Amino acid sequence: MNMKFAAIAALGMASFAAIAPQAAAADNGFYLGAGITDTKFDVKNVGSGSLDDNSFKLIAGVRPLDWLAVEANYIDLGSDKNNGASVDGKAFTVSGLLLAEFGIVDLYARGGMANWKFDGSFNGIRNSQDGWEPTYGAGVGLHFGSIGVRAEYETFDASDVDTRVNTFSVSFTYTFL
Repeated sequence: MNMKFAAIAALGMASFAAIAPQAAAADNGFYLGAGITDTKFDVKNVGSGSLDDNSFKLIAGVRPLDWLAVEANYIDLGSDKNNGASVDGKAFTVSGLLLAEFGIVDLYARGGMANWKFDGSFNGIRNSQDGWEPTYGAGVGLHFGSIGVRAEYETFDASDVDTRVNTFSVSFTYTFL
């Protein structure tokens, strides 16, 4: 994870922690959110690397119970152009989240399915690969009534391209009552 991403994550969490004494329990219900992501790729027999650092995610979910949520995410995995080659990656995930609430802090584990897609070209020849794979991850969130901030790790294998995708994100959410 690069230092810029880590600094933004730490600053965001610290700013919400400063208002913690006024915080209330997490709201259950429908929520939307957005965040910044840092994605790393481990390509089998090649090594690891990343695309660009300007990635994001969009979140839509419902938390019917204090300990359970169902969530869909669109994740921009990044893109890169170099020496006549280009690649662009994205994923759509649907997951169940099991949450443990400790005051204003939520710890959670997620498990579900990821639909990933990579579009690439090399010297004018285009190629696309996609697939469905299991995904899992874990995170920590702070909630202040309807407003939340969280940091999480999520991973899945893009088996058709022999790649493990590791995504770190910092996100903000808003729960509608």
